[in-house]
Amino acid sequence: MSQSIPFITDSATQAANWLKEAKLLAYPTESVWGIGCDPYNKAAVQRILDIKQRPQAKGMIVITDSVERLSPLLASLNNAQRQQIIDSWQSDVNDSELHNRQAHTWLLPIPQTLSTTMPSWIMGEHQTIAVRVIAHPIIRELCQQMVSENNPFGFIVSTSCNPSGQAPASTFDTAYGYFGEQIGYFQADTLGYILPSQIRDATTGSVIR
Repeated sequence: MSQSIPFITDSATQAANWLKEAKLLAYPTESVWGIGCDPYNKAAVQRILDIKQRPQAKGMIVITDSVERLSPLLASLNNAQRQQIIDSWQSDVNDSELHNRQAHTWLLPIPQTLSTTMPSWIMGEHQTIAVRVIAHPIIRELCQQMVSENNPFGFIVSTSCNPSGQAPASTFDTAYGYFGEQIGYFQADTLGYILPSQIRDATTGSVIR
């Protein structure tokens, strides 16, 4: 099978090079598989929307590898808000009970200083950007590889790997069954989280999903 797929790898460096070439990549997250691209490449983002049949207005989640890298985005929040976000990302990794682990994505307000540099096609109809520090160590390494002058946060789009209306892929085989040779694949296992991911508003703490 691998010979018929245009791109499949277990190397973060090779996967990052693929993303930098504006290609699409399926990869494992904490609980299911995601599909991503360089969020600063509008054409690549549009290809994800097209193959998923997803409206741009919904916006897209992006992931990165560390809280420290997000300091400019967290600067407008107060100490309690920042700590709640940081604690949620730490619990993703440190909870000893697998069934208690949950991936947390936060809707962060865009500081005025970043308003002209944040890709509007990622935000959709919202005034916030949906961000998660991913717990998956291999995908963190992939995010590190994506850091550049054009992508200072090491962001990768992270939307569920499925066409609209279908269940998110939980394995490579399901991901490939959905999209075949339209995209590349980063071969690894998910972290096995049981709880679905959660999206919360950073300023109010309210659960959106």
